Amino acid sequence: MLVAATAALAALGGALFLASGTRLDFGAPDAQPLSYAELTGSVFLPLPKDPSRPPGVRELAVPSFPDATSVWGATGRDPRGRIWVGVSARSSGMSAHLLQYDPGADAWHDRGAVVEQLKIAGLLRPGEGQVKIHSKIVTGADGWLYFASSDEDGEDPGASRPPRWGGHLWRVHPDSHQWEHLLAVPEGLVAVSGVGRHVFALGYWGHVLYRHDTQTGASKRIVVGSTGGHVSRNFVADAAGHAYVPRLAPGADGTLAATLVEYDSELRELAATPLEFYLGGGLSPADNHGIVGLAYLADGRLLFTTHRGQLYLIEPGGAAPSRVRALGWFHPGGEAYAPSLFALGGPLVAGVTSRKGRYEWVVFEVRTTTGIALPLETGGLQRLLLYGSISRDNAGRFYVGGWASTGAGGQRPVVLQIGAGS
Repeated sequence: MLVAATAALAALGGALFLASGTRLDFGAPDAQPLSYAELTGSVFLPLPKDPSRPPGVRELAVPSFPDATSVWGATGRDPRGRIWVGVSARSSGMSAHLLQYDPGADAWHDRGAVVEQLKIAGLLRPGEGQVKIHSKIVTGADGWLYFASSDEDGEDPGASRPPRWGGHLWRVHPDSHQWEHLLAVPEGLVAVSGVGRHVFALGYWGHVLYRHDTQTGASKRIVVGSTGGHVSRNFVADAAGHAYVPRLAPGADGTLAATLVEYDSELRELAATPLEFYLGGGLSPADNHGIVGLAYLADGRLLFTTHRGQLYLIEPGGAAPSRVRALGWFHPGGEAYAPSLFALGGPLVAGVTSRKGRYEWVVFEVRTTTGIALPLETGGLQRLLLYGSISRDNAGRFYVGGWASTGAGGQRPVVLQIGAGS
């Protein structure tokens, strides 16, 4: 059914692609307003000729630095089509690095370490580490790239004790590579999202939501709520400046229940939608990664997957509350970890899944809620863990991060380039 619908979807995808070229004005008078695709770090291309064909996979040679360990889904795309990657470190007191990859030149550049930038800003405390850049790297309406760093030293989910050194919200200019420090918070910052003027960051424990106004520099904070050591690895935001964050709380019968809470740009709660397929699956709340994969469609709708692999669709309502509904399991075989999502064109999305110890490439049609699972060749990488991404380059290739065994008892960061032209 999926393959039979490809021709019709190609025409629809082309129409949506043209619509996505509309530029949105978010109040940056000195620069040309960025398009919806640029603001969401997306590239909306015509459908592949044969989306049912297994994609090629190429491992990129990620630059090394002391203590580098993994890419925890920290990827982004700037308006020039370059891919940005946060590589995390392992040991207390060490630092994550921000890297830039130029797909045209097939070249990497190290754009700085978090601890080094804290020192430059005069903010580094004795002994401070920032081992993680875990968040997505998102483009604000001002053209800067926004992301978060955090540490893990001394954190305790059972006692709801945040990491000793907390987290930081940053921005970097994609051309000058200049960093600017925006916010220091006591929580570890795990995720960043935003489309336009307002950028949001999610902290733990308790799902603390921060909003940064890229126009005024003002910030706000609200506690969404979580328990049991649970931290969602991602959340989503839309072009209206609304953020959608999971909340975990006891229900009327005392059992934990999950809802997706919608906030406006002033952090006023607009709606809360039950998430039936968020918890469960034999996982404790602490082991559940919450929202893992996310994608923006060219028509303004948003998709996300839960740890268990349920695919949800958000249809933004503008000033009114948005509609959130479950579309079914992303993997045609049922529950599967699905940490990456990419818009293929029209209502087709694709992503990497992990099920029964095997990685696969799933192509899913939103309109009919059907999908196919295809083999994903990972080149013999040992003890491979692939995490999330939404980043795609101008040639249509997809980027997925994670780690693999060094073969000597350690682990190293991995970035895979998947698809066309690889």
